Formats: sequence, C-alpha cells, structure tokens
Amino acid sequence: MFNLFNCSAFETSTSVQAINDVLFPVVLFVVIFWLMCEIFLIDVAVEGNLPVDEEFTNGIVQTQIDKDNSSQKAEDDRIGSDVDTGHQNLKALGTRKLRDFCRNSKIKGYASAYNRRGLDGLVEFLLTKQIYAHQIEQ
Repeated sequence: MFNLFNCSAFETSTSVQAINDVLFPVVLFVVIFWLMCEIFLIDVAVEGNLPVDEEFTNGIVQTQIDKDNSSQKAEDDRIGSDVDTGHQNLKALGTRKLRDFCRNSKIKGYASAYNRRGLDGLVEFLLTKQIYAHQIEQ
C-alpha cells in the first residue's frame, strides 16, 4: 500500500553523478589553490614591507664571510700540517724500507718516481697512492 522506501528514491541519476564527478575535483582544486596563494602571497607581501637596515645587514654578511674565511684557513692549515707530518713520517722510515715495501706490495711505478727525485719523489708517490707510514710499519 504505502511503498515509502523505494530504491529509486535513494539513487542519484547518471547526469547528477557525472556533474559531481567533474565538479567536485575542480572546486576542490580551486579552493586549495586559492588558500595556498593567500598563504604564500601574503607572506611575500609582508616581507616586502619590512624596513631593512642596510648597514646592519652588511655587517652581518661581512661577519659571516669573515667566519667562513677563518674556518677555511684553519682547515687548510690542519690539512697542510697533516701532509707535512705524513712527509716526515715516511722520510723517517728511510729509502730502503720504502722501496722494500713497494717491491713486496707489488706497487708499480715506484722505481721511476725514486729515479726522478730520489726519496722525496718516492714519498710523494706513496702519498698520492694514499699509503702512509703506519701502513708500512705493520
């Protein structure tokens, strides 16, 4: 008699489904895009209106440059001292021990380096091969 809960009453038509399938993503994109533009463009506008003290900014930049230069010089000095101690340690081992190590380890090219510049050439050759005194003493 009273058929109030007909299945067709709760179904949406295909035209409404098609409009929802297209319209919902477009509206969602527009809302998110508008929100992001508001956030980022307001931040840029606020940053653009701030007064900037040029002397203060230049002082900060110069201080940072000086810090970077001093730290770079300290690092270069440390590397230079490491190389110097590497030279000294290898020279302290002597020519015979260095040549024996190269011969036993079958390192090629050590003889030509030794013939060109002597002990200094052999030390340079070993340092370029990243061989240090503590490896030879083992």
